[in-house]
Amino acid sequence: MSVYYQDESVTLYHGDSLDVLPSISGVDLIVTSPPYNLKVMPWEPLGHWTNGQSKGGGGKWSGSDGKGGIAYTDHEDSMPWTEYVEWQHSILNACWGSLSDKGAIYYNHKPRLAGTQVWLPLELNPNLPMRQIIIWARAGGMNYNPTAYVPTHEWIMVLAKEKFRLKSKGAAGAGDVWRINQDSDNKHPAPFPIGIPALAIETTAPKLILDPFAGSGTTLRAAKDAGVKSIGIEKSEAYCEMIAKRMSQEVLDIFGAAS
Repeated sequence: MSVYYQDESVTLYHGDSLDVLPSISGVDLIVTSPPYNLKVMPWEPLGHWTNGQSKGGGGKWSGSDGKGGIAYTDHEDSMPWTEYVEWQHSILNACWGSLSDKGAIYYNHKPRLAGTQVWLPLELNPNLPMRQIIIWARAGGMNYNPTAYVPTHEWIMVLAKEKFRLKSKGAAGAGDVWRINQDSDNKHPAPFPIGIPALAIETTAPKLILDPFAGSGTTLRAAKDAGVKSIGIEKSEAYCEMIAKRMSQEVLDIFGAAS
């Protein structure tokens, strides 16, 4: 691992999160969204998916890695399912160890439909205390199928230490349904919108925030705009470069924070 970019508020590590996280502590808030492993589902025994291919075609996530899923530069979005679950358990346990005693993880993942079954992301939680599930209501969807209604939401699982609190009673008024449009102006293949980490920061007032899957730097950008120190970890050098360029942009005073 190595520090790829650093300024007065942001530190970005180029490396594997499982290598970097053990050296980090005292984090108040983690906001992250891992690769979803979109080409593989745990349902092969039910006959809905075979050898990574949906009976319905699955062309939407055909990818460029030859195996399907999102075409990340340094990650195949088609891990064997048990390996993927074990990886997410390890990541979340490592994140938990990096939190302060008042910290929380906001973990973005999504329920998935295939055939006549729904899968929920609950199995990715390695039995950490779950405070709440926030619904991210997106602007529409595209998975039309006569077996179910079009999915238009994702989950943000709040895994929280016992002493974790919102910044005030008023902050609770943000509710557990966040209506935020998808990010449509981002070169990363699977970005989440800046409104998610921005609202998490606004309602919790952290002093230090972390994203172990920094991607295009959305969480780090939201933290910088809010005047909050942040740490990012990213495996891909190409995405690290994307983040470095994004961090060099002028700070947006989105919460009245001093720039």
